[in-house]
Amino acid sequence: MAEHQILKKEQIIRSGFFDRDAFSQKGRMILVLKTAIAGLFYHVDDNSDEGKQLLERLTPGTELHLFRDTDNEHDKWAVSVYTSDNRELGYITRFKNETIARLMDYGKVFHAYVDEQPEPPQNENEARRTRTPTEDFKLPFSIYMEE
Repeated sequence: MAEHQILKKEQIIRSGFFDRDAFSQKGRMILVLKTAIAGLFYHVDDNSDEGKQLLERLTPGTELHLFRDTDNEHDKWAVSVYTSDNRELGYITRFKNETIARLMDYGKVFHAYVDEQPEPPQNENEARRTRTPTEDFKLPFSIYMEE
């Protein structure tokens, strides 16, 4: 690491490209994707009391678990999303899952957390650009990769 001595107002200041300790602590988790659950309505009936209670428990900050579903006949890059009590919620949408699936196959570890509700799209054009047809924004979440 390059270090330089800089004299400023008769005070020596240490500088360099980065402070390794601070960098390693901040760089542990990398935000990879902000998305929403695909197929939520297949796994959670939000008209039933049980489904409503489950969705109410999934507040912003709640951890979700991601599992690679290699046996999925509809999508070879399928990644399932589960709650901490092993309840399947759905999948990462097929339009956004390939990179995460490949990295999971390579051995990378991911963490997911429920997000706040995003602002609704201003118009149909923005909705088409920012959301896929399979995402259910009743449950938005962020995916982080361990460094």
